[in-house]
Amino acid sequence: MAPPRAPVYLPDVTAEAPATHAALALAGRTLRYAEVEREGSGPGHLRRLGACEFDFDVDHAVLGGAGPTYLETVSTAVCEVFARTTARVLTVVAPPSALVGFSTPLPDGLPAVQRYEQLRQEAALLADVSPTQPARIRAAPVRVERLPSGPHVWHHVLHVPEMVHARLVLLGRSLGMGAYDLVEATRAAAAVIRTAVAGTEVGEEGPPQYELVVGLWGGRAEFALCRQGAWYAGHHGPAHTSEDATYFALAMLERMRVSPVHLRRLFVYGDEAAPARFSLLADFLGLQAELLDPLALFGRRPPNATPAALSAYAPCIGALLA
Repeated sequence: MAPPRAPVYLPDVTAEAPATHAALALAGRTLRYAEVEREGSGPGHLRRLGACEFDFDVDHAVLGGAGPTYLETVSTAVCEVFARTTARVLTVVAPPSALVGFSTPLPDGLPAVQRYEQLRQEAALLADVSPTQPARIRAAPVRVERLPSGPHVWHHVLHVPEMVHARLVLLGRSLGMGAYDLVEATRAAAAVIRTAVAGTEVGEEGPPQYELVVGLWGGRAEFALCRQGAWYAGHHGPAHTSEDATYFALAMLERMRVSPVHLRRLFVYGDEAAPARFSLLADFLGLQAELLDPLALFGRRPPNATPAALSAYAPCIGALLA
């Protein structure tokens, strides 16, 4: 099967460039990609942005279980879009429904080896991995919470099955990269929120303020709850109707014990991110749905893409900012 041609919003630059950071975001039949030159702590320069459309589910081909993977087709397309890249790590954004993921608190100050082993054992148990098999994980600290037994650090963990690990290694090697990273989509999208709400933080004396970020993709929705711009929790569920998205959003708020009165912004993104799709949720929350703009930091905006279409790049861009 021949790889698709990649429609490019922002083409590659031809001059020699500093080290870059490359990311792929997988959603249904669409593979979105971005590459950023970064020097220092700034956002850097947006070097490449675009998408490939396949006639199969590319997220399942890379992150799914048994069955046809079309990995050679995906690899050929990825090599085309990242030609002449100087990135050394391939960052892949995974939909929250693609892999087993969970959040768990561990005592603050736990030694790194002990912390990793405890998270690995939890992942193996939840993913039903045999004790004789290795359990690979990606773990990231999220927030600190003072529990009755002392301060704990909440970690978000993704279990990486062996076949998924092997595919990602092969994709990275096809680009000459020595490693890969894996980021859950709601955590990646939340990194864009940090820039959208910068300078609007509420002091510690005020009540906590939150932002709700909703992505809508072909019948499924993903939700990120941010506390003053920092990722706080993620959730996902089927969303074939506005009522579905509203139900799962309110369920997450209830589970996290966050009152809607403490929400100050509602951001939306995805390939179905028309704000009208979120009118019911916006009415429940008393907020206006705002399209998330992942390119605001870069000062470079393709003239042939609508704000709604660009919002779908929020996880891809956010993975490079996280």
